[in-house]
Amino acid sequence: MSLRFYFGPSGAGKSRGLYRELTERSLAHPEQNFFLLVPDQFTMQIQKELVTLNERGGIMNMDVLSFGRLSHRILEEVGTRSVPVLDDTGKSLVLQKVAGELKGQLPALGGFLNRQGYIHEVKSAISEFMQYGIGVEEVGRLIDFARGRGALSHKLRDLQTLYRGFQEYIRGNFITTEETLDVLRRSLKKSKLLPGSVVAFDGFTGFTPIQNRLIQEIMGLAEETIVTLTLGEGEYPYETDAEQKLFHLSKKTLADLERLASQAGVARGRDVLVLPGRGAPPRFADERKQALFQERCEVRRREKHRFMEAPALLHLERNLFRYGAEAFSGPQEEIRIFETTTPRDEVHQTGLAIRELVREEGFAYRDVAVVTGDLDSYAPYVEAEFAQMGLPCFIDRTRGIVLNPMVEYIKSALELYLQDFSYEAVFHYLRSGLADIPREDVDLLENYVIRTGIRGYRRWSRRFAARAGEGEAGEELLDGLNGTRERLMSQVDMLRAADGAPAREYVDRLYDFLVLNQVQQKLTEFERMFRQKGQLSREREYAQIYRLVMDLLDQIYGLLGEERISLREFADILEAGFGEIQVGTIPQNVDRIVVGDMERTRLSQVKALFFLGINDGNIPKNASRGGIISDMDREF
Repeated sequence: MSLRFYFGPSGAGKSRGLYRELTERSLAHPEQNFFLLVPDQFTMQIQKELVTLNERGGIMNMDVLSFGRLSHRILEEVGTRSVPVLDDTGKSLVLQKVAGELKGQLPALGGFLNRQGYIHEVKSAISEFMQYGIGVEEVGRLIDFARGRGALSHKLRDLQTLYRGFQEYIRGNFITTEETLDVLRRSLKKSKLLPGSVVAFDGFTGFTPIQNRLIQEIMGLAEETIVTLTLGEGEYPYETDAEQKLFHLSKKTLADLERLASQAGVARGRDVLVLPGRGAPPRFADERKQALFQERCEVRRREKHRFMEAPALLHLERNLFRYGAEAFSGPQEEIRIFETTTPRDEVHQTGLAIRELVREEGFAYRDVAVVTGDLDSYAPYVEAEFAQMGLPCFIDRTRGIVLNPMVEYIKSALELYLQDFSYEAVFHYLRSGLADIPREDVDLLENYVIRTGIRGYRRWSRRFAARAGEGEAGEELLDGLNGTRERLMSQVDMLRAADGAPAREYVDRLYDFLVLNQVQQKLTEFERMFRQKGQLSREREYAQIYRLVMDLLDQIYGLLGEERISLREFADILEAGFGEIQVGTIPQNVDRIVVGDMERTRLSQVKALFFLGINDGNIPKNASRGGIISDMDREF
């Protein structure tokens, strides 16, 4: 059992060096298991790289996993008691139910819980508590500590009430995604996969307390644990420094893992420092530091590194945010800056530059990537401009479904009964896009309702009698209006349920409503239309939406099925669930330009990177995350 680190500057080749070592060892020891843990977005890319590196074209005894996939592998192997796992949607559903019951005990937050998206903020705060190992009792200590800060103290007290109610509701029946790592940690000793294996962690800047406890358990079972960390050339790795220093987080992670290894009785292996180019190993003025560094660390120089043909980028990597940096003196073409007057023009100029790279310098589209600090603002311009120029691109983002026609259709149908067929509710439903009643008929009906003042379920469930005009034309028009009324009532009548029914009854009625009105078939038509127009991302969104809503209804049925709730509570729970659902898409082809967000998107093997919108407020991004607990509260 041992722990060691691969560290070095960005682009030096530490990850590539680790992959080569793991590949060679996996070929030499086919009986041994090798696990490489990387962030979720990186798993497929790293699998591809490892297969390419392996001379046999396969990785039989090596697995590339995220923390989530590791949980699935181990828990499936050891066969723990099957307990449903609550994802973000499930947590929001339970919290909406719990909040409704505890509203009178929430003086600070109770008045905001019906606002759209507020339950999501509560869920995020409680998830953050769980992620960092803060239980209900620890929140109580935080309340005592924050007694002098009135607003924070009151918010924490309400969060503690909701946190306690949430845990009491799920205890013994469900676990959260954050708790799966703790369940995994307790199950590791039963596993036959991990003992004697090699476990490596790559692509992480740091770990949460729960992840640290899991890694400590892994270190006690695996033959060797290896972690990669980014560290600047000339930095001393074995001593933490102030928070504002550039590599503070890497040094803190190293110190934390060393402490955990010492507690678990795990030996320290010899670390590897990977540096680009040629030259002597780094030297430190303090002789004690120099001696310890030489004893604990092997220095490897890589002549082939990411910036070997880009001296200006190498200079930037070595000097950015460092004191005493020198200006780059040689000629350079690697870093170019251009400015425009509008974001649309910025995207247009980027498209022109990409076309030039492809046509005149032999670049493939997959060699190019575009990132920005404000993807929401730039994505519409990228879609429009790149489509006009014939540039294939994949925008790496997830979309919420709150404004999807199917969601509006469901919400507006429930509002009919919540608002007792008010004018606004009726015509919101009829104009939602899926009611399947011609617009001309809706317009005629709307004029008639405004003139006659029809309101309420009783009026809508009986034949209209007020004259719609003079003579036979008026009678014919009235018959047509009643035909439209009958179509409306036949579409939504099955949603009528007694208040206080079990949640499963509302779910059953809503499912019948969707099936009777052929919503799945209507969405398939939208999907076909977007495919014909070449809008592939919209096509994929509409291909997923029905299944995602059905999954949400299944979750409500499983979580709250026997709970007696009002229709308003059911609508609120449904709203909370819709707010959590995100629709993602995968690239439709290999040769395409990746467009993404600087924080979310992971890029590899890119030859040209365009960074859009380097404006104040975007780069660096506005620090305020909002939410219930502000950044100032977190600092406190």
